[in-house]
Amino acid sequence: MPGGSYAWACGVCDEDDGLWLAGAGVHFGEEPQLVPSGLVLIAGCNLACAYCETFEFSLERKGRVRTSAEQLAALLLDLARRGARNANFVTPTHVLPALLEGLAVAADHAFSLPVVWNCGGYESVEALRLLEGIVDIYLPDAKYGDDAAAFELSGCKGYAAALRASLTEMVRQVGPAGVIVRHLVLPRGVAAADEVMRLVADVSRDLAVNVLSQYRPVHRASRFPVIARGVKPDEVRAAVEAARAAGLRSVLVDGRAV
Repeated sequence: MPGGSYAWACGVCDEDDGLWLAGAGVHFGEEPQLVPSGLVLIAGCNLACAYCETFEFSLERKGRVRTSAEQLAALLLDLARRGARNANFVTPTHVLPALLEGLAVAADHAFSLPVVWNCGGYESVEALRLLEGIVDIYLPDAKYGDDAAAFELSGCKGYAAALRASLTEMVRQVGPAGVIVRHLVLPRGVAAADEVMRLVADVSRDLAVNVLSQYRPVHRASRFPVIARGVKPDEVRAAVEAARAAGLRSVLVDGRAV
């Protein structure tokens, strides 16, 4: 039943062994090389960001619909028929087994679109290795270069080390050209963009980084004075300059090369 809960739901994500979706459709708001993108919004998340824009279905689990492997396969085939260039799974890692099952069913019906893994950058290498040969493009966030901020604002421990390990594994699988890193600029430099960019460059200077300027204080952001306002143009410029100073060769702002 949509919105229901199960006795065996467990872990940080409070998920069961099924798949819950919050929506899907052909989307034109991704990076230029990905559109039109077949966006599949996964309910739930392995992070708990205080400023989550999709908190209603990612954290509060409202409006979610339980979806079988067969239903997911039908949805993917429909996105392909509607002109999507890829299947773009958003916040998918916490339901990885269910997604793999749906992809296998879709493949049995000639589904062949590239798979985009649109994640928060806080993945386990063990999980990522299950995706080798399945995922064509990784689209991870690089949220923080400061672990204290990551824990306070997103509830995760050891974010920077997990991000480094995740990016390294992604590059091993698909090469730098198959990974697009996103960094959402937060107010007052709280995300430590300079450390983020150095970390990304240490993995590979050929990684493309998309600096995002769209932050706004939603969900519980007002409880944290440091992120209780939007970002300023000079804060976005500082993140871009940090990327260039780190030696990254491909830097975008909101999907556009700079």
